[in-house]
Amino acid sequence: MKKILSMFLFVVFMVSCSESLLMPEENTGTITGSDQEAVQEKISLLTTPKRIAFDAFARAISIPEVTPALKAVFNDTATGDYIAEYTQPDMTDTLDGFVTDNSAFYTQVLEPAIAPYLDSLKILQKYQAVNALSLFIYESYQDFIGLSFYRWGGDITDHDQPQTLGHTRSDKRYGMDCSGFGVSPFEAAVLLGILDSTDTESAFSWFGFRHICQTDEAVSDGGGRNGSTNNFRLEVSDMTKVGELITTISSGARPTDAQMDLMQAGDVVIKSGHMGILVEINEELYFLESGGSTVDEEGLYTPYLAIDALEDFAGSRTTTIRRCLPNKETSSSIAH
Repeated sequence: MKKILSMFLFVVFMVSCSESLLMPEENTGTITGSDQEAVQEKISLLTTPKRIAFDAFARAISIPEVTPALKAVFNDTATGDYIAEYTQPDMTDTLDGFVTDNSAFYTQVLEPAIAPYLDSLKILQKYQAVNALSLFIYESYQDFIGLSFYRWGGDITDHDQPQTLGHTRSDKRYGMDCSGFGVSPFEAAVLLGILDSTDTESAFSWFGFRHICQTDEAVSDGGGRNGSTNNFRLEVSDMTKVGELITTISSGARPTDAQMDLMQAGDVVIKSGHMGILVEINEELYFLESGGSTVDEEGLYTPYLAIDALEDFAGSRTTTIRRCLPNKETSSSIAH
């Protein structure tokens, strides 16, 4: 394959050289303007895959082995515990439904796998650590729970209320919905001592969201069933209340290069009713989500090059990019 690629690049080089020799003298020299952009786009197409498999790049955290013993417990068919009467202080009635146990998957499978790398993660920039955790959590859930591990009302710390039948995998024990996955690396980072639960950097976790709600009267917890609060579990509608707006992509638009330059790993991607997160692989931004149809290509659910993914994501709804982490320092290399 490398030999074929080398031959192809050699032919392109020779053709470009012959074309330049045939050009009038006044047209020779440095390529500028639209021609330069076209060349850069061609180079990008040759070097940056639109979709990338997890085995195609180095992992910062090794994925836990799927042993028969673990798979017998943590899988896509396990049913959550049924709660017949669930109530909260702000409720006048009771709820029933199935609850998740993602916290068991985190403490028994994910956290032990992270432990050998924790010291290394703590010395990274915050966006790098969250990036590594995003990729690790996503791939680990795929290996154990399934390529599409979506579960209506699922989050990694089990803060969501019980859910009734009638929604996608809403009775399952393991899995996360779009906002559940989107905030999972931030919640893991707080649990691991990487992010401060009382600082803005943790705003995309229930820990940080609780602190904001308790200290800012303008922000309140919502998103629970029947108009109730939801244990500070961040819903898509809550995400727009916290963090910093980085840029807005109009409905049906493709993000510009200038907009892409504003983004970094750990930024969340939000539209009405759905969200995802940006990750960085081989110095390129990619997009991940739970649920939705942006990353789903023939059922593979692999990281999708961000500029193309965001165009798809914003196809019918205005999309915003938000950030709670410190801005990246460009002098440091990314952790994958």
